[in-house]
Amino acid sequence: MRSNFTKGLASALCLAWASSAYSAVELKLGHFGSDKHPSNIAAMQFAEQVKVRTNGEVTVQLYPNNALGSPPEVLEQVMLGVIDMSLSGQDQLAKHVPLFDTVSIPFSLTDADHADRVLDGPFKEWAAPELDKIGLVYLSSWDWGFRQLTNSVRPILSPEDVKGLKIRTPPAMTYQAAMQAIGANVQTISFSELVMAMRQGVVDGQENPIGVIYNLKLYESQKYISIINYLYSSMVHIVSKDAWSRLTKEQQKIVREESDSARLLMRKLSREEELKQIADMRSKGIVIDTPELPPFQAMMGPAYKQIKNKVGAANFDKWIEMTKSVK
Repeated sequence: MRSNFTKGLASALCLAWASSAYSAVELKLGHFGSDKHPSNIAAMQFAEQVKVRTNGEVTVQLYPNNALGSPPEVLEQVMLGVIDMSLSGQDQLAKHVPLFDTVSIPFSLTDADHADRVLDGPFKEWAAPELDKIGLVYLSSWDWGFRQLTNSVRPILSPEDVKGLKIRTPPAMTYQAAMQAIGANVQTISFSELVMAMRQGVVDGQENPIGVIYNLKLYESQKYISIINYLYSSMVHIVSKDAWSRLTKEQQKIVREESDSARLLMRKLSREEELKQIADMRSKGIVIDTPELPPFQAMMGPAYKQIKNKVGAANFDKWIEMTKSVK
């Protein structure tokens, strides 16, 4: 009897250990935000809350600032299941799921609230099944911000002021098409070389959200900033289906909920900081203008044609209808 009891206890302990070992999951999350950027602060909250709410059974290790590779490399590694999670730019996802380029259709999103309602609602319902096809689970859309135009030559108050300027953009078709449409001489320079290119005057200007302009101190070589909100950028929180399958249903629920909470924190921090950053740059003597937008919007015809050819007419029209229906 005693022997049977001992065997039974040992068996129970082994089962408990096996169950514990199975449920202990460590997830790697890579992204391109800097350590102090709102994206990483929100990611830290996400990691902490997931650990607390799963009683330590799920932990998230953060790798900001491209620590695991460039944005395209990280995304491909998530698709392969080598890295578990990422905050990937919509332009990177568009290389694999073209409809993500619709988010970048110039001037289709009017403000931050509009962007939030579209991305959190109908766009997510539309895009999630497409990400599933390439082995990714769509958790939530985080903010990167509306993109503004800077340069070292002159104030930009109309498209005429852009003509002839060498403007750096990422290697993303929608960004390049929009800048070309308003007369820029578009130059592609990697993000890692952007600061040096600005300081050395390799190009006259560039476009990025205010947070990037401020945190990289691009204003030190770019005296003129024009707030044109020409294009919205998001970071998309995704997880590989392989990593997702290692989580229990309850753990998946917690991860989704905490991704949503982090999404809201990142948006709040990013937008609050942006107002302070604009004020601080003005105090440093940076010329920040808010030109009338209709002249810029009126120049977008060639860009819209190019984007429609790239993403497909059906996708283009669906996005435009979506943005108009969501107020």
